[in-house]
Amino acid sequence: MGLPLPGFFPMSTLAAQGNEADSTNESLKQKASLYAGASYGSNLIYMGSTISRNLPYYSGSLTFGLGNSLYVSASVSHIIKTNPYIAFYSLSTSYNHTVNSWFDYSANLAYYKTPESLQETLFSDFAFLNLTTGFDWKLIYTKLSFSGLFSKASSGYVQIRNSHYFQTDQFFKGKAFLSFDPNINTLFGRLVKIETTNGISKFGNAPPFVQLKKKQNNTTYTYSYVFGLLDTEFSVPITLNFTNFSVEAETIYILPAYSNPDYPAPKGFSLNISAYFRFL
Repeated sequence: MGLPLPGFFPMSTLAAQGNEADSTNESLKQKASLYAGASYGSNLIYMGSTISRNLPYYSGSLTFGLGNSLYVSASVSHIIKTNPYIAFYSLSTSYNHTVNSWFDYSANLAYYKTPESLQETLFSDFAFLNLTTGFDWKLIYTKLSFSGLFSKASSGYVQIRNSHYFQTDQFFKGKAFLSFDPNINTLFGRLVKIETTNGISKFGNAPPFVQLKKKQNNTTYTYSYVFGLLDTEFSVPITLNFTNFSVEAETIYILPAYSNPDYPAPKGFSLNISAYFRFL
């Protein structure tokens, strides 16, 4: 997924499942909620690029929600072997709305800040805007997302995510259940095109929050940007849900569209583990 970074409203996942949202209790809809979260991941991947330099990370977040629609979240993250200890901060807000049993939509806006000493080695500050529509085909749930990332440069992205959500019966005397959301996500975005004088072209992923690397030798290279397929991601999130607590483990396999040693893209397996506790 382009996977969401820490601070992106974990509790909105079920609400965004279309027919999973509770629309029968109006008083519950208006109820405020407060969540604390902690996450670990083997690699922090965002929009087809690693922003943790292929290193594991930890994060903590605090999320305020209003009903099943509006969320505001703040988070801090640490990447191992990285100084200062807090590698980046994020502030984000999200709104989602279920129109009927087969259609919903959502909007996300976020800002990510790194210390000045990490601007060159990690990533530059950036803002992210995302608009998503969801279609429930009963057997498959499809999300179509249009995103814009704004940093030293700007870039647009399109994601198509197909998933099938299901859950077990309740256990522990009706206090818990397991949920599963296996999915396939296809990501399109900005690619850098490198052309040589002899007509050979190569492609690589060059996100706008990372400085473009250019070769320094006697061969003449021409650099330009094109829009194309970045990667395909296969994910299996498994969540243990209690009334006020949830734990999720997600295994992800990433298959990049291009292999370029000068612009390496994440490839293979990664693991994310998250836990969230509801105070209100």
